[in-house]
Amino acid sequence: MENCTTKLGTAVKIARRNKNLTQSELSEKLGITSRHLQAIENEHKAPSFDLLSRMLAYLNLSADSILAVNESTLTPEQEQLLYLVKHKCNQRDVSVLLSAAKTLVDSKE
Repeated sequence: MENCTTKLGTAVKIARRNKNLTQSELSEKLGITSRHLQAIENEHKAPSFDLLSRMLAYLNLSADSILAVNESTLTPEQEQLLYLVKHKCNQRDVSVLLSAAKTLVDSKE
């Protein structure tokens, strides 16, 4: 089972890349060194609680997806999508996304 710091490092790296940010750019936004971010992403170092909360908020990541005890079968990208839909979308946004998802699935059949 993947531990929390491994899941965090992977999720942060993917979310950072999805935002088209370099390690240097994200570390500047978070007020840490690039080396510190590199250690979190690649060496599975645990950040402080304050830094963890700032990273999750800035990258729109769900703490549940990283800190949950039971192993998730979702990828970090899927977890991020669910977080965005749950916390950042209104009902109209959800309806549009649902319609798009149904169209995508139908096109694969």
